Amino acid sequence: MKHIRSAALERSISFLKYKFFALGLSGLVFAFFIVGTVTRGGFTWGIDFAGGVKITAEFEQEVHLNDIRGELGKAGVGAEVQRIGKEELNQYVISTKLLGKGESSEKSSQIIQGILNKSFKNVKFQGIETVGPAIGNFLKKSALKLGLVATVFMMLYLWFRFELKYSVGVMTAVLHDVFLSLLFCGFMGVEINIPIIAAMLTIFGFSVNDTIVIFDRVRENMQIKSKQTFTQIIDKSLLETLSRTIITTLTVLFCVLSLYLIGEGTISDFALVMLVGLVAGTYSTIYIASPAVLAWEKLTTK
Repeated sequence: MKHIRSAALERSISFLKYKFFALGLSGLVFAFFIVGTVTRGGFTWGIDFAGGVKITAEFEQEVHLNDIRGELGKAGVGAEVQRIGKEELNQYVISTKLLGKGESSEKSSQIIQGILNKSFKNVKFQGIETVGPAIGNFLKKSALKLGLVATVFMMLYLWFRFELKYSVGVMTAVLHDVFLSLLFCGFMGVEINIPIIAAMLTIFGFSVNDTIVIFDRVRENMQIKSKQTFTQIIDKSLLETLSRTIITTLTVLFCVLSLYLIGEGTISDFALVMLVGLVAGTYSTIYIASPAVLAWEKLTTK
């Protein structure tokens, strides 16, 4: 009876039947995010890439995040403020971009220290980190180069470990997930900094792992002699690994969602991008990677 239900289920679900609809949906989402990003004036780069100042300060009096933001805001300074250490220590990290064109990071640091000293009593500055615009541009280019190198090496490894068609499928899905997450940042105005790059790399790894599991099952099913077409084998493999995909994704999703709900600032942004990447990764495993493999197979067997 179980075998009959399983066979009936396999015949009733055809994931690749909706591949063109799914590809069209992805295209619309990409177009929507691109237009939104352009409308907002492009990506918002954090101080790691655009240059800026990060100051660690300890306040003698009890202060709140909004108090610090408010005083800096009155002076026309937009800053990200995060509490660190024990609550009774009143320690905060204030991060802001360079204040005005042509201003050095050292000058921006002096301005912020002046505002804090004027607004609060006995402020102790425990650490000051500055990133100049030249260093920021260097880090931006380095991150891009490392991303490209990692993509190429991952594709070569998958080609060696599996077949070229599976390598193409995996990397198509990965690029889909990473670029979608990046455009989401631009659309929502999320600041792109080192933690966001870490989120992108995590999405990269999650997407690769999720897709490889399915393609490994496809390869196993290919070795079983049957009259099924390649499309049917992919559908069967997707169905056989569907429960694993859902359980794994939901487990990670709930953890990241908790991080998003209780986190603030950079942590909240990291979790938000991860949430988008996880959803995109699950979707792309079925409707981006698999159609890409199928298209490559048809193209090379003509």
